[in-house]
Amino acid sequence: MRQYRDHYFPNTEPLAPDEMRIIALGTGRPYLRKDQVNTGWLVELGNGDKFLIDFGFGTQRNFVSLEIPYNAITAVIATHLHTDHVGDFMQIRQGGWSGGRMHPLQVYGPSGKIPEHGMKHFVKHQIESLRWDADTRHGLLPLVGSEVDVHEFDYAKVAVIYDKNGVKITSFPAVHIYDGPVSLRLEWNGLTFVYSGDTTPSYFMVENGKDADILIHETFDRWQVMMERAGYDERTARGVCTVAHSDPEEAGSVFALCQPRLAVGYHFYNDDETLPGHLEAVRKSYGGPLVFARDLMVFNVTKEQVKWRMAVTAGTTWPNKEFHDEGFKKLPRGEKLKMSQWLLDKVMFAKG
Repeated sequence: MRQYRDHYFPNTEPLAPDEMRIIALGTGRPYLRKDQVNTGWLVELGNGDKFLIDFGFGTQRNFVSLEIPYNAITAVIATHLHTDHVGDFMQIRQGGWSGGRMHPLQVYGPSGKIPEHGMKHFVKHQIESLRWDADTRHGLLPLVGSEVDVHEFDYAKVAVIYDKNGVKITSFPAVHIYDGPVSLRLEWNGLTFVYSGDTTPSYFMVENGKDADILIHETFDRWQVMMERAGYDERTARGVCTVAHSDPEEAGSVFALCQPRLAVGYHFYNDDETLPGHLEAVRKSYGGPLVFARDLMVFNVTKEQVKWRMAVTAGTTWPNKEFHDEGFKKLPRGEKLKMSQWLLDKVMFAKG
């Protein structure tokens, strides 16, 4: 059985060929706070594949602290289009482009009840809204790094959305406020990772989430805490915490029915004040292995064990230069925009 250090230090532990590593890039809610950004996860596999699953605001700050080049990302996958799950999309597109991505960004996400609620619409208009940003990079960065391939899949079906290199990812519907959200099941090399996204407890999860090695399911803040700490009235608190989401007691019932090797709760404000009540609520119905995730918590999954600990990262990282070779230098840059002469006339130092 592999021995792990008490903390995870990026770029010091190569994955074994049969190992899965999952890192919490964000475990919080729409309201950002220093210790918890929005929702997002990194899944790394021993075959070299790396997936970003959800990418809410702030998650990419934690991603770059792991010193992984954006060029190494196989695909990014969204469970739904709330900003706390997709808010950092343009940081991935533009930051990954300037960070050395040498292939089109592969984006997967659900359709909607109407086209305007689907992933294609979201990506198209995100890109259009930052047209000046992209156009001013032409001539400086390889064009291919700006390209985005969108793979929109049917939110209403239980279906395989990705099947390559021994990795199979299945989407199944989630019940969250309105049509569109999904949950995901990733299977590789005999290991299974299931992720709820946002959902109130549903039989979709019970039918598709059983017997995972690791099941990450939301355990939202308790409605009583939301009244006390967020100032919500009871109707609003109950609606947010139990109708739109899964409160911890309900999530415990899901864990009990699915019986994962490790259950992971997230999507609540995880601190010393809230944690005891959260634990008590989940334990009313679930007595198995349980962890409540924090930002930059790392899970190593093999057939022999599931290990969790915290990552130790630097705050002053630079883009990983692994792919900045001669091939990167030779990629087409496109035509640089020409600045107006009246602006150039005011330049203090002549540029070549």
